[in-house]
Amino acid sequence: LPEGASVALVIIATDKTQLIRFSASKSAYPVYLMLGNIPRAIRRKPGQHACILIGYLSVDKILKNELSAREVSARVHRLFHASLCIILDPLKEAGKEAIEVVGGDGLVRMVFPILACYIANYPEQCLVTCTKYGTCPKCRARAEE
Repeated sequence: LPEGASVALVIIATDKTQLIRFSASKSAYPVYLMLGNIPRAIRRKPGQHACILIGYLSVDKILKNELSAREVSARVHRLFHASLCIILDPLKEAGKEAIEVVGGDGLVRMVFPILACYIANYPEQCLVTCTKYGTCPKCRARAEE
């Protein structure tokens, strides 16, 4: 890092959400960004505005015409990863080039944001790691083990 520059740890979180108010069959798949140096107690409170919505992932169904279950699963994984790649591309560029940030003391500093953590529930962990639902996304253990 250049002298005076710093790293900003970035946390990404996704959570597929049912939009019950509008229709039981409608859902959204928001992607949120948070900074790692903000205490967890503050990050988790919506009223603190510590996380920002940076995009939505597709919730469209893959057409299954003449596709095997494996091909459908592979397409869902590719769509998920391609969508995240598009959403996170500006973060990737900022991590390479740095961004100028005004600190609390009024000084401008060069900051290199890096993805430090991805928060997801079990189905999303399977999607991120391209593993079969019912298996461990971290190892080869089956769900019942």
